[in-house]
Amino acid sequence: MLQQHNAAQPHVNNQRPLQAADRPVPVSTWVSSFRDEFQHMPRPEVPDFDPFDEDTEESSGISPSDDIGALTINDLGQNGNTTDASVPITLDDIQPSVAFQEDAAFLQSTEFEPEALVTEIIPPPVPTTSSCDWYLPPPEVGTSLLAEYLNDFNAAYPLYDPHVIADHLRVCYAGQSDGSSVAWTSAYVIFGIAHMLRAMSTTGTAYDGAMSKYYLARIYNGLNGVLFSPPSLGLVQCLIGVVSLISTTPCSYHLPEGHFISTALRVIHSISYQEDGTRITKKEEEEQEQRVFWLAFILDTNASIVNNTPTTHRHEDVVPCQPDFASKTLGALTAAEGDWKVDIFALRVNLAMIQAEAIDQVLSVGSRNTTAMDLDAALAVVLARLLAFHDHEIFQLSPSQLFQMLYRSDIVHTVSLEASYFATVFRLHAFVTFERNARINPFSLEGMSRIAKAKKQKGFAAAKRLLSLLPIAPRGDVGLYWQQHRVFLAALITVFAHHIYNPQDEPPTSTEISQYNQVLTDIGIMVQNSGNVEIGQIRALALTLFMKLETGLRIQWIQAIAEKNGTLTPDILRGESGTS
Repeated sequence: MLQQHNAAQPHVNNQRPLQAADRPVPVSTWVSSFRDEFQHMPRPEVPDFDPFDEDTEESSGISPSDDIGALTINDLGQNGNTTDASVPITLDDIQPSVAFQEDAAFLQSTEFEPEALVTEIIPPPVPTTSSCDWYLPPPEVGTSLLAEYLNDFNAAYPLYDPHVIADHLRVCYAGQSDGSSVAWTSAYVIFGIAHMLRAMSTTGTAYDGAMSKYYLARIYNGLNGVLFSPPSLGLVQCLIGVVSLISTTPCSYHLPEGHFISTALRVIHSISYQEDGTRITKKEEEEQEQRVFWLAFILDTNASIVNNTPTTHRHEDVVPCQPDFASKTLGALTAAEGDWKVDIFALRVNLAMIQAEAIDQVLSVGSRNTTAMDLDAALAVVLARLLAFHDHEIFQLSPSQLFQMLYRSDIVHTVSLEASYFATVFRLHAFVTFERNARINPFSLEGMSRIAKAKKQKGFAAAKRLLSLLPIAPRGDVGLYWQQHRVFLAALITVFAHHIYNPQDEPPTSTEISQYNQVLTDIGIMVQNSGNVEIGQIRALALTLFMKLETGLRIQWIQAIAEKNGTLTPDILRGESGTS
């Protein structure tokens, strides 16, 4: 029966959905040829429906399984423990006990129904897995989404080889995909991320954000098939893509991304350490595997810093694997005009290595057995590495310079990198503020409440730098804010607490006050649209500090006027207010 059950199972084809092309081709050539071939290629029969029409979704009802037969109950007379026929026994010699008479009366009563009990022991039928309906957007829309994904996301975050993913989508639209969960999830990852990017553009609408969540929902429906797929590079890319979609939507509070990151790292680790000689890979594929591993590693260290969770790999395990990024074409930001270029992917990897060192040497469980002197020394080394990292040219450019040099999508990557840097600095200084207690997460409501009471904010400069970049970045209920809102709130609380407890320092300018107020407003829009209580509580804490700061600045302003004029009148206050 087990053999029949196994034979009836669907078999996964040996086709790899993401096969590399023989020769590298420029991205523009792939996208152009992709668009031209749509007019002549055969189209699969794709159901025509509105993605948001719930009536068109396949029913996920429960149907009986052919592999489970009805349970039968053997005749009680077939029990092997029979009495010996040679012993004569007469019924007259047997006297039933009182308990037996009660049981017999119960069995003979109408309240006892054996059939009902038998029905209850039969387990419910196994639900059948709903088949994928293979929805694809119209070819013209798919081509546009692919181009935006490659230019605005993949150029700085090299999850796919451009020609490989373009060829894969061509196969899907031609109806020649192997139909596996990995194949379709790869397509949905591209479309979902592209819509997320559109939502952050100057022409973005709420529809783009909704479509990003729509493709994430489609991926989630087929997630079982993805997780049970054989280990492959395509599987790891799907998992990283799922994390990117989860972290840039309100779903991050309902779908924790940590287990996807851990699974991706373990799968790519097993692929890279296959030593049986059966895998024949090209140099391009090996380089892409390395890039994908480091993308997963970056996600892992960032999540550990913000969520106060352990990492999948230790720092000492990955130090020998750190690649040489010289002469790499993927992972770079290029200025809109001129030859200026920065390898932001290499910067991300370098920061992730510092984060891993900080976690292992300072924040991990093992460091709790370290002496205070050794712990302070390790902390000083990590902070020195962070300062040296932040000396890079991209961190020295002013917001106006970045706004003039970079495209809007590249500004998003720059702000994200700056946020990761500040999060690391904030985490380490909070460790000292909490008297070296690594169990408290400074990005939680409890942690930020404690930070707000600290008179010394050593992360003030990094927080101020991060907040200065937000006016040139997309804002509001968009992917960047959902991905970094905890870090943005931590930066606000750091700046507010510094100015409240250090009034003798240079106060914030009116422009900075307006910018901080705008960030609070943008996060308030997120809370209003999502109804997230946790974000609302932390924002309320930041808003309380902001009002306290404004009140203190107002008092300082009035005192300065009184010292200047010797007296205070409504006319003097109105005159000073008009000139300020």
